[in-house]
Amino acid sequence: MSKHNIVKATFALLDDNGDLIKDPVKGLSADGIYVADHNGEGFSQINVTAIEAAGTPGWGNGQIKRTAYGKSMPTLALTALDLDFRINQMLKGYTQNPNTGAWVRQLPKPHVAMIAESQSLDGDISIYECFNNIEFVEEASNNSTDTNNEAAYSTVLNGTVLTPLKPDIFLAANGVQQPYMIAKSNDPNFNLDKLYAETFGGYTKSTGGATGSTTSTTTVVPSSAAPSK
Repeated sequence: MSKHNIVKATFALLDDNGDLIKDPVKGLSADGIYVADHNGEGFSQINVTAIEAAGTPGWGNGQIKRTAYGKSMPTLALTALDLDFRINQMLKGYTQNPNTGAWVRQLPKPHVAMIAESQSLDGDISIYECFNNIEFVEEASNNSTDTNNEAAYSTVLNGTVLTPLKPDIFLAANGVQQPYMIAKSNDPNFNLDKLYAETFGGYTKSTGGATGSTTSTTTVVPSSAAPSK
């Protein structure tokens, strides 16, 4: 089906075991997730490429008898209208120097999980593209002087999608693990709570109301399935 519009992008940091880091200092928030939808904040582009590639035909007896398909190797290109400075550094794996307060690149990169939400053309259905293990880089920092026009540059993050961290998630019907999942909110078996839990390393919605990491959204999903805002 066709889709349009970025509703929101939700991020989390996972540990090496694939479990959600629920810590306001070591993770993205106290409940572990961060919805990039605060004042002035959001994404203008979320592009996913290399989900699949055309297969290589196998010839025999003058006919194509089979096709060989390579592995799925998705990559991400994100452009932010604005993104919280600390969150941006955390997604890239930068650490803060205690002497200067400056952020410095550190390897290995963190494990970032992400769900990108878009809409059907009529806006009544939500589409969720899910990634459990991403490594993000910000390749450049551009600066220009203001004139009678403001010279503003957006944050651009490029991500490489790796194999999911736990062996029992992102499984196809034949049990083969894949790096990419996509879900539609009106499918009969759709469950947004379970989708969040699988993608975000066991995330469960808060029972104490709203968290500081989220903001309101107009997304239309089954009321019994949506996580708390």
